[in-house]
Amino acid sequence: MKKTTAYIILIIVMVILIVGVILWSSSRFPQSDSLFPDATPAVVSSPKPDRPSIIQIEKEVTSEMIREGLQDVGRLVTEEYYFTEVVNYSSVKKLWNINLGFTNSNFLISYDGVVSAGIDLSDVRVEKMDDTKRIFVLVPEAEIMSVEIDFDSFKKYSEKEGIGNPLTLDNFNDALKSIDDMARQKALEKGILIRASENAQFIIQKLVGSLVDLNEYSLEIGRIYP
Repeated sequence: MKKTTAYIILIIVMVILIVGVILWSSSRFPQSDSLFPDATPAVVSSPKPDRPSIIQIEKEVTSEMIREGLQDVGRLVTEEYYFTEVVNYSSVKKLWNINLGFTNSNFLISYDGVVSAGIDLSDVRVEKMDDTKRIFVLVPEAEIMSVEIDFDSFKKYSEKEGIGNPLTLDNFNDALKSIDDMARQKALEKGILIRASENAQFIIQKLVGSLVDLNEYSLEIGRIYP
């Protein structure tokens, strides 16, 4: 019984000592209410004043704008015809309407080249009708714009000079003029202007379609006749 009483007294004394130590520590090191150090006051930025919004207004496409857009293209080449022309040139002197065979001068040559055809859009006419949703474009007829001869393709198959009738530069110039004429004629026979006109309509449709919604407007392309 005496031992039990002694243990109880010992326990009480230890509890008193522990409580005293805790109270003594608290008085030396005051505790913060937060587990983390005080945060630096946040900088509050005031919102910037609203800037006026930029409203993009779609500019209406007029007949004049379409016309100027097409005119900027200028001479529109829409078809080309490649050729190889052979010229058999011959020159002979005459006496009283009688050919002097011994004066016969001749040469056989060939050149490659290209005939270009298209339309000139500098005179195009445009009318845009917003009430009926129709656009009329009038263009000149297709024409041959140029004949370009590739002089590097020159080939000479034969050449002969007659007595008293030497070949001159004018003779070769005449041959080139003959090549130009023959190339133009063959290009026309092959339908170069028909294809040039058809291709021009396709290109004009694409050009106008880049400015106006052709799902909303119908496009009609006609001819300007002299």
